[in-house]
Amino acid sequence: MANSKNKKKSQTAAKAESTADSKAADKKAIKKDNAKSVSKKDAKAASKSKKGEKPGLIARAKKYLSSVRSEMLRVTWPSKKELRNYSIAVCVSLVVVGVVIAALDLLIGEGLALFAGLR
Repeated sequence: MANSKNKKKSQTAAKAESTADSKAADKKAIKKDNAKSVSKKDAKAASKSKKGEKPGLIARAKKYLSSVRSEMLRVTWPSKKELRNYSIAVCVSLVVVGVVIAALDLLIGEGLALFAGLR
């Protein structure tokens, strides 16, 4: 009875040690991979700095315009009917907001005139 308990304890201890060893080995492998990737990045950065600090004005403008073109191709443009409806909605909301602001201005102005007794 006591012997089987000791066997179980030794087996669980061995499993714990093996998992701890495998975790340590994994960490070492990750550190090595990170060191390799950092050295590759440094090499790329050094090669770029040798070629030139940054591209010229024309090259940057071409890159910018090509990115603008690619973004414009992704845009979903409204149809004529949708555009008309949106335009009408904007004009109506402008008129409504203008009327509300004018009414508030009139109301506040009259209130101040009565309060101060300017008339």
